[in-house]
Amino acid sequence: MPDNNSPWGNKGGGGKKPGQNPWGSQGKPDRNRPKPGEGSPDLDNVIQGFKNRVRSGGPRGPRGGGGNPNSPLQKFGPFGIVAVIGLFFLLATTIYTVDQQEEAVVLRFGKYQRTAPPGLNFKLPSPFESVIKQKTRVVQKTAIGGNDKNSLMLTGDENIVDIDFTVLWRINDLKNYIFEVDEPSVALKAVAESAMREIIGRSELENIITTERLNTTIAVRDLMQATLDEYGAGIEVVEVQLQKADAPDGRVVDAFRDVVDATQEKETLINEATAIRNTIVPKARGEAAQITQDAEAYKGRVVAEAKGEAERFTLILGEYKAAPRVTRQRMYLETIEDVYKDADKILLDSDAGSGVVPYLPLDQLGKKRGAN
Repeated sequence: MPDNNSPWGNKGGGGKKPGQNPWGSQGKPDRNRPKPGEGSPDLDNVIQGFKNRVRSGGPRGPRGGGGNPNSPLQKFGPFGIVAVIGLFFLLATTIYTVDQQEEAVVLRFGKYQRTAPPGLNFKLPSPFESVIKQKTRVVQKTAIGGNDKNSLMLTGDENIVDIDFTVLWRINDLKNYIFEVDEPSVALKAVAESAMREIIGRSELENIITTERLNTTIAVRDLMQATLDEYGAGIEVVEVQLQKADAPDGRVVDAFRDVVDATQEKETLINEATAIRNTIVPKARGEAAQITQDAEAYKGRVVAEAKGEAERFTLILGEYKAAPRVTRQRMYLETIEDVYKDADKILLDSDAGSGVVPYLPLDQLGKKRGAN
């Protein structure tokens, strides 16, 4: 039965004859087409040239002959090339360098073996040992809060505060950082949020916004470090920086700002009063000490004078008992001398004759003598 589905159509013969090809050739061979088992002449030349190079270890000679007959590649063949490449690969994977700010963890068949310091290091070639590098001397920063709901926290006095803060941290144990905690950065953020909520829950809103900002960050840092050490995360918390601590948006913010302003004004007045007190009190204490010292000096002077007068009286009494008349005369003259010492003195001579004014201005004479 004829095949009507043949791609060459029905030739009426019910099939093709022996030696007939689909293109209508009647068994006449194509001289340009290679016989079965024969390749293209150009391709044969390329393949043969490659074989000659491999065998000779170099390019073919001018007449198509082999290269150096003593070449190692000719001796070992393609296996020598593979061995050289493999040896070079092994040497390249044995030496590695660690940057100054990094540390490296060496794994042997995927298991922790050691921690390599910065510099040039050696290991077993791959795949026996592999290396994981991390920057351990660089302080990294993780920001928490912002516009999401994680920034709203409940205080100890049942108020809501909007908190934004930043955690500065670095890796202090690379082995624990890689193997002990899954996704350390995510764990760090979760621990930071938990520690901040716990500290905020113990404090009052006014203190958080005004005077306890520094104490809050210190407490959060210490609590975070204790928690991360308990987890064995290999992370050191360097600092916690409180970027924002405000009441939620609305009228509450204005009210708390007024509270902050009042608190600052209060502190200003207290500082001014303290400065005035520090000026007046020492001055008053100095004046009181001076008065006390003057009184002590006056007391000592009066007592000394009294003792001196008493001793003088005792001595005069002894002299009076020894010579009463002479002592009385001397005491009289000394008394008169003390009485008239500062008085203006005028002497009148009752025996002066007539026509002579018995007047002698001793005070004026004393003044003239003092002036000269």
